[in-house]
Amino acid sequence: MFKTMKYIEKAIIFLMIAFLTIILGLAIVDLGFFVFRQIFQTPFDGWYEADTLMPLFSAFLIIFIGIELLETIRMYVEKHEIHVELVILVAIIAIARKIIVLDYKYYSEWKILSIAGLLVALSVSYYLIKRAGIRIYKDKSEIPNSGDHEN
Repeated sequence: MFKTMKYIEKAIIFLMIAFLTIILGLAIVDLGFFVFRQIFQTPFDGWYEADTLMPLFSAFLIIFIGIELLETIRMYVEKHEIHVELVILVAIIAIARKIIVLDYKYYSEWKILSIAGLLVALSVSYYLIKRAGIRIYKDKSEIPNSGDHEN
């Protein structure tokens, strides 16, 4: 039973990696076409304006989020651990992307404040986790100096 569950888990992880890799590859190709069009098919005057650059920055950050998700999956496959700081970092990048592409004219002050509060909460969480040096161990044999102490 557990052996079957392990095979299913490995198959799901493999499919997640494959799909995410395909999505990232397509996103890179799309980004390449977008940059090419911006450079060669639009007038050079004004290409650096916010309306033109925001979709470009958004695409870069989406790809970066995908890369971080791949890194999280890789860490899980290698160590069978989920590093909370990586997950929080992906969330911070996603919210930063939202802030960068946000059109403030269409959002209320409360919505903007709630996004800011969420970003602050995630940033504080990331800081505290990194500062505390929290690490998740699967069993006691992995804990440094676990055999040095007598019970």
